[in-house]
Amino acid sequence: MLISTSACAQDEQPWDKQTTGQTSVARLGRVEYQISYRSAGFDHFNTEILIRWQAGQPSTGQQQILYEGIHDRPPARIWGAGRHLCLAMQTCARGSDRCQWHVLAHRYQASSQRFVEVNPSSASCRTPR
Repeated sequence: MLISTSACAQDEQPWDKQTTGQTSVARLGRVEYQISYRSAGFDHFNTEILIRWQAGQPSTGQQQILYEGIHDRPPARIWGAGRHLCLAMQTCARGSDRCQWHVLAHRYQASSQRFVEVNPSSASCRTPR
């Protein structure tokens, strides 16, 4: 899922917290990520997940917003699983502490030099514990 950003006043608010890290995707190499989030009220969080990697010949820096939206219990988790980049986040039922993990799988598409969402069942992304 590729979601473009908009230029509204709310987007200009500073993030409450940012988490950074890196993982590895087979045949591509290192992928760095930045998870930024701020409270949206009622225990929900606005989140933006930005990834960066090197691709092409000669190697050039690429970046993509992998996710932009609302979820609960930040931060989301990102990890490489073979040729897939996995993203997991939790959502909770209103007024409840019962939360479910939602897992999205992405695969690097060399022709477009972008990560595209694929069916998680076809990837080796497993729900975190």
